[in-house]
Amino acid sequence: MAKFVVELVYGEDEERRLEVRPAHREYCRGLAERGVLLAGGPFADNLGAQLIYETADADELGGVLAADPYTEAGVIAKTTVREWNLLTGAWA
Repeated sequence: MAKFVVELVYGEDEERRLEVRPAHREYCRGLAERGVLLAGGPFADNLGAQLIYETADADELGGVLAADPYTEAGVIAKTTVREWNLLTGAWA
């Protein structure tokens, strides 16, 4: 399994994002229960979020991200995905 750090930058339509947020959070809870989403949350400045996923590969992650209600609603301006080689810490 591969781990990925994903940074989201929110788009300008905050009202629409807040409308979709409950569905996004429910989706994330489901991923966390399945062990796909290891951690995630918004930045303190509320301009975006960081999430850590564990999937078989980048293709599987792409499907996970595409199905996120935030993605479907078009409220994300930018998504950065980086594969992460975990070496130390509680998850190692």
